[in-house]
Amino acid sequence: MTNAAMPRTSAYYVAGSTELATETPLTLKKLEARRILTKTSTRLVIALVGLPARGKSFVARKMDHYLNWSGVQCKIFNVGSYRRQAYANLHKSTSPNAYSERDQKGACDADFFDANNKAATTLREQVAEMALRDMLRWLDEVEDDDGDYSNHYGNTNSYRQNERIAIFDATNSTNKRRQWILEECTSPQKRQGKTTGVVFVESICDDKELLMENYNFKVSNSPDFEGMTFEASMEDLMKRVRKYEEQYETITDDSLSYIKVFNLSTKLLVNHIYGRIAKYLVPALMAWHIGSRPIYLVRPGETESGISTDGEDYVYHRSNSSIDTKDPQYLDMSTRTRKRIMRGDTLGPTGKKFKAELLEFLIDEVKNFLLRRASVQDQIDTGTSISGIEKVRYNYSPDDSNASEPEGFVDSWSFPLRVLTSTMPRALDTVRWNDTRNISITQMSNLNPLDKGDYVGMELEEIAEINPKFYQRLEADPYGTRFPGGECYSDLIRRLATIVIDMEQQVIPTLVVSHVSILQCLMAYFRNTPVESCMSIEVPMHTVIKFEPVRGGGFRETQHSFCGEPFLGRKESDDSNSLRTHQRNGSARSLPIWGDHI
Repeated sequence: MTNAAMPRTSAYYVAGSTELATETPLTLKKLEARRILTKTSTRLVIALVGLPARGKSFVARKMDHYLNWSGVQCKIFNVGSYRRQAYANLHKSTSPNAYSERDQKGACDADFFDANNKAATTLREQVAEMALRDMLRWLDEVEDDDGDYSNHYGNTNSYRQNERIAIFDATNSTNKRRQWILEECTSPQKRQGKTTGVVFVESICDDKELLMENYNFKVSNSPDFEGMTFEASMEDLMKRVRKYEEQYETITDDSLSYIKVFNLSTKLLVNHIYGRIAKYLVPALMAWHIGSRPIYLVRPGETESGISTDGEDYVYHRSNSSIDTKDPQYLDMSTRTRKRIMRGDTLGPTGKKFKAELLEFLIDEVKNFLLRRASVQDQIDTGTSISGIEKVRYNYSPDDSNASEPEGFVDSWSFPLRVLTSTMPRALDTVRWNDTRNISITQMSNLNPLDKGDYVGMELEEIAEINPKFYQRLEADPYGTRFPGGECYSDLIRRLATIVIDMEQQVIPTLVVSHVSILQCLMAYFRNTPVESCMSIEVPMHTVIKFEPVRGGGFRETQHSFCGEPFLGRKESDDSNSLRTHQRNGSARSLPIWGDHI
């Protein structure tokens, strides 16, 4: 049909053209970069770029944390650590009699970063090459693993993805340095048969107030300022920054794959970013921020039947249960039907008590949150443009006449609490308060418990009897063994990735009501512990597990028990970066190896 004969109607503006799409030389040319960058590869280098105190190491830690939790093997290679070690060794060998505490830590003053300091420049180039060589060796270890892929937690599991991502944490502030990284990582001659991708992530900060806060944090924590007064540290850091600024070159080469992060995720600019980076990292980079807001994880309250369970695996019959398990009619039911009846979807007396106590706890928590912020402008529902969002003002103040009462929040005000629940009725019932506050509740099927497929409602003993071979695999690998027609814990991580990003991007208190298997995975993320071992994490009933962000990128955990439940959780930790180790309060109890147990 000729162009003149083609029908032209107003429907084109609604549905578009119905003509079959065909390739043209132009479209093939434009798609070539996307085709190359969406191929599956086993090695990727994320090279950070930026001046000192721009949040590079914060971004590196968040990426490392998130990617390892997602199942990708990830490791940070911090050139600053290599530099401090090399400088300490140099001092020890050249001045053994004048080896101060600063020298032991490899602390370097601003003159060390002067481009005209030839000796220091040579040392910095040497340590960068040392870090790069270690990084490439680690990436290439995948060739020798023969199907088992180890992460840096020391675990080895065949279900980990066959790929490694290395984060090269350094300033990488010149075009020359970045070209060197590309050459060493991607040259066919130097890396024959070892295809490696490189993505640059540049952290740019031009907000003066934010910069000063970053400077204050850096001089208070970096080993480079050990033994110096605050004033001397700030002066030295500012001098170092000026020396870097003299030679700094921002990324302008659009033939590279890069992401620019402005003022810690206020704005992102991406170029030639496709495939897994676009799918996983870009949304995460947009979500991460340095704001302080608590995140609460809870299980649904106890149900009406007196059964403490979150899924369909285990039930616990309490003495005050309304179900008579000796009743002949009950005994005639199939095991699966018994489980469904005993599970219950309506909160019982204890569950309702927890529901009421949870609301009182959250009201106090939100009051404290608002008091810390004094006067806050926020959005509960995130919009797509700043000009299209209605700003809600939370004017709670201790001077309010009703400040001591829950009703101190005027009915027309929005209650700054984001609530996410599974679609299970008992989860929604736990937060469906008969309250006048405008509390946003979102049901998400992603928060539903692990799907046991053909074995829904069965206990371990029943599974072992029905299918002993499957049960042996389940015992050997409870994280990676998928239930027939259902899921495994590894599958949960994939469906929880968007939930984690949703929680990370919130700027107000956030409550998640879900089930044991889901909360185990989420707690592994917030604790920054090996997700492959999350099945051993205890999630007590009628307990609020509270996580608060710390400056280094990790979270601090506290637990708050209600309804007389014993505290089976963990003590508060002051680790500034992550919560890898915790001390238990009370004796440990044996746990089922999988599922939404008691």
